[in-house]
Amino acid sequence: MLNDATYVLDEALTKFPKIHNLQIELRRQGGLTPEQRAAKEEELATAEGQAQSYMQLTNETVAMMKLFTKTLSASFTMPEIVDRVAAMVNYTLDILVGPKSTDLVVDNKDKYQFHPKTLLGEFIDIYFNLGVSENFIDAIARDGRSYKPANFDSATRILTRYSIKSGEELQAWENLKVRFRVAKELDDQAEEDMGEIPDEFLDPLMADLMKDPVILPMSKQTVDRSTIRSHLLSDPSDPFNRQPMVIEDVIENTELKEKITGWLQEMRNKAKAARENKMDTTEG
Repeated sequence: MLNDATYVLDEALTKFPKIHNLQIELRRQGGLTPEQRAAKEEELATAEGQAQSYMQLTNETVAMMKLFTKTLSASFTMPEIVDRVAAMVNYTLDILVGPKSTDLVVDNKDKYQFHPKTLLGEFIDIYFNLGVSENFIDAIARDGRSYKPANFDSATRILTRYSIKSGEELQAWENLKVRFRVAKELDDQAEEDMGEIPDEFLDPLMADLMKDPVILPMSKQTVDRSTIRSHLLSDPSDPFNRQPMVIEDVIENTELKEKITGWLQEMRNKAKAARENKMDTTEG
């Protein structure tokens, strides 16, 4: 469902800027030959047909996701999937309320079953549904591509202006924004404290710090448990040699895990001592 939601949302919402631009071109008087106009009209008709199909699927998929994130929130916030969920909702929020949202303005939105304010409200509900999990809060803040505090503030203005959410829901949204901001500050501080991560501690597929390293039985490669679990959700094979495997086959790399834990504690202690020394120097 997550794969479907990501695909249909992207396909649907990227059609509207094209429709927007074509409608503007065709409204202009002059500048187009009859042949060029005919070609533009045909291109517009194709884009409109695609937008109608994808928006129907989008509305159905988002409604299902909203329901499932409410009743099965734990499934969407597991370590192996939560980053993908966070990236998807942040990316969609950026499209709906970010700087390029003006490109979504098209004639006769009802024709495409495209109701951006309703869609925004449903995504806010998804944030609410999953916001019960600290895993989700951390994943939202960790999303380096699409987490943009300005988008959350823009959403607040739209929600308020068009009365999309009640006063109580708007306050809950403000509280959620604070939790995202605090999580981002903590994540940035943790990253600064770590400094440069030794290569042996990096996940070879995701290039980030492993927290629970495991050895793959066939290729003997070490990856983070969440990485291989996420991979196996869509491809039941070792990503390094394509041999069939299941998550139960992995072997805990306890020695490496202890080294990572020890290194992390050492780096935190050094960073803490440096901050305390800086404070003492400042006060002195």
